[in-house]
Amino acid sequence: MDVYDTIYSIVDANNGKIKGRTAIQKIAYLASKKIPELEVPPYTSHYYGPFSPGLGCALENMVSCAFLYETRTPSAYAGYTYGLTDDGREICGISKKKYGDIFAKVANIVSICKKYCELRITPLSFASKINYMVESQARTDDMKGEDLTEYATKFGWKMNNDDITQGTELLRWLKLVTIRE
Repeated sequence: MDVYDTIYSIVDANNGKIKGRTAIQKIAYLASKKIPELEVPPYTSHYYGPFSPGLGCALENMVSCAFLYETRTPSAYAGYTYGLTDDGREICGISKKKYGDIFAKVANIVSICKKYCELRITPLSFASKINYMVESQARTDDMKGEDLTEYATKFGWKMNNDDITQGTELLRWLKLVTIRE
């Protein structure tokens, strides 16, 4: 399933609408760790955690082709909400018929994230950062939560023990990574 279908599956799993570019980035990242059939462009270290420029471009392309709409959300931390347009719903429906089992797996990931944190960016970012750090380690069996706060600085991330706890809890819910206390 390509990056466009991955984005469709994420937005579709939340009733055709999702708040935040960062949320889409983090959900796609976490989902790609559980669902090998997802074709997601490479992720690199970024301020908010793992970031895929290729996924960002795909999201912009989908908006410019009017398959997704983008609405700016005014607030202290202005963001964007994305939703399926009529054309987007049509294409998403075709993809869903073709990749129904994968769409269901993505929907499960979105459901877990929604139950855990209402798809808020901060917990999604913490979980993504922790998973990224664990994957970048040569050995993960010795990694503890306290090691992560120190290791995060190598990526330019400031994370405290509460951030680590919040992120590792979401990773446990997703059955991705277990960090020793």
